[in-house]
Amino acid sequence: MTSTTPRTITKSDPTQLRIEWQDGHETVFRAVELRRLCPCARCIDEITGRALLDPATVPEDLTQTDVQLVGRYAISVRFSDGHDTGIYPYPMLREHDPAAS
Repeated sequence: MTSTTPRTITKSDPTQLRIEWQDGHETVFRAVELRRLCPCARCIDEITGRALLDPATVPEDLTQTDVQLVGRYAISVRFSDGHDTGIYPYPMLREHDPAAS
């Protein structure tokens, strides 16, 4: 069974975010990976679900400047490019684990 409830979320450095899930699995996202996954209305068309963000426009050296909990279901991230409107639900983060790709 895959857990979508985090045990800990650690901003280990400005370029990485680590999530340890209740089932013991660990997911590590680089800031650039999180930014490219952004589900906000500026990055994903709300009606069609079509991506509006061109992943190639996100710099590889992007960093996260802040990470906040959103209730008990998600996180929000502020990036060094100024983007901060995405809310990342825990199930989405688990589903998009870079190591599982």
